[in-house]
Amino acid sequence: MHDSFPLIDVIALSKNLCDTPIECTLAYATAENFLGRLVAGYSPDAKHFCLMAPNAAAALCRAQNQLNEKNLGLFIFDSFRPLRAVRDFGHWMHQPVNNPLELTRKEIHYPHIEKNQLAQLGYVNDRVSDHCFGDTVDLTLIELPNKTFLDMGACFDFFDDTSHHTATAETIGKTAYQNRQILLDVMQAMGYLPYEKEYWHFTYHEREVSEPLDVEITTELAG
Repeated sequence: MHDSFPLIDVIALSKNLCDTPIECTLAYATAENFLGRLVAGYSPDAKHFCLMAPNAAAALCRAQNQLNEKNLGLFIFDSFRPLRAVRDFGHWMHQPVNNPLELTRKEIHYPHIEKNQLAQLGYVNDRVSDHCFGDTVDLTLIELPNKTFLDMGACFDFFDDTSHHTATAETIGKTAYQNRQILLDVMQAMGYLPYEKEYWHFTYHEREVSEPLDVEITTELAG
C-alpha cells in the first residue's frame, strides 16, 4: 500500500464491519465489459477488491449491514477508476470496431446506439469521471447466502432508457422495479446520490479527495 494513497479497500473493510462481506469483481479488469477487453489502469489479477475514499467506504458497509438483515448484499462492478481508464474509454469510443468480441459486447451493452454516442448521451465519461475521486461506485444486489444476482431489469452497463431511474414497472417488470427501489433506498439512506441514467451508479455526498487520481489498480493496493 502506498502510504500517501488516500483510498482504502472497501471489501477488506466490510470483512471487519459487516456480517457478510461485500462481493465484487471489477468489470474493467476483465473482458466482460462494454469494450470487450481489459481497460487501461486495471490489473487482471486485482479484480476482487475495490478502492474507495474512507467515509464513502464506511457508508457502503453500513448499507451492506442493513441489506444483510434482509438476506441481501451488495456486489460491486467498479469503484475507484484511474484517470487513464477514462481516457482509454474516450480513445476507444472514437475508434472503429476492430474485433468480433466488441460486436458481441455491443449487443449486450448498447444494442440501440453506436459507441461514438455513449459520451454525448451521458453514459460514459471520456474526460474526468466521479469514479476518479474514489467516491463513486457501480453496484447491484445479490441474494444471500447463494450470492445470485437479483433481477434489476437490465444488466450492468446497459446503456438504454431501461436503465434510467425513471424506468417503470411496466417497462422492466414489477420484481426488477422493486429491487431497484431497495437498492436506491438503502444507498440514499447512507448518503449516496443516484445518477439518473444508470440504476447501478451512486456517488457519495461528501468528496474526500480533491483531485482525480491516476494510480493503476494492482494487488499492492489490496487490503
